[in-house]
Amino acid sequence: MRRFHMHTGSALGVATIMLTASACGGGTPTTDPSPTPTVSSSPTAASPTPTWDAKFSPAQLQRYQEARARWLEYWAFYTAAARKGVDTPSVMAGFEKYSMAPLSEHSQFLDTYVNGGARMEVAPKVLWTSASKIGPTSVVFNYCLDYTDARITTNGQVNEINDPSRRLVKVQMRKTTKGWMKERYVDQGVEPCAPTAP
Repeated sequence: MRRFHMHTGSALGVATIMLTASACGGGTPTTDPSPTPTVSSSPTAASPTPTWDAKFSPAQLQRYQEARARWLEYWAFYTAAARKGVDTPSVMAGFEKYSMAPLSEHSQFLDTYVNGGARMEVAPKVLWTSASKIGPTSVVFNYCLDYTDARITTNGQVNEINDPSRRLVKVQMRKTTKGWMKERYVDQGVEPCAPTAP
């Protein structure tokens, strides 16, 4: 069933960009007879560790959000198809819409689900996503899949999920004339991931 894990991935993490700005109020200076209070300097608190998005520009993060949104559409299509395990014209149409290798993905789907009898009855949960590379037409992002509550069966038998139950997956998206499409999985190895994004 390792092959199943290599061809599935999800993403339902939420990436929120918070911009904060402070504004100083202005006014006409007035004379104040009271003495100016002395402000004692206290040791500054250690600055927080930068998060993964700190190294990217707003334009790059926008491309990441677009690629990720498109991938989420793909994941919704894929998990619905994998739950049923039936080949229909809409399954092939979905791979043509979201994948740069639709024939290969369709073939893998047939091998795993239609012929292999696998069913993704309860899909693994995506805990978070983060980008590792963002180019003008290519985005590589990570997502952490939690298999703790997932239910995957083969011919009615429940597949045991071996540790790690949280696994890091890396996918590359490419911007094409049809929009952002899944190009490939970057790394097929099983690697654990933390419960929160770096």
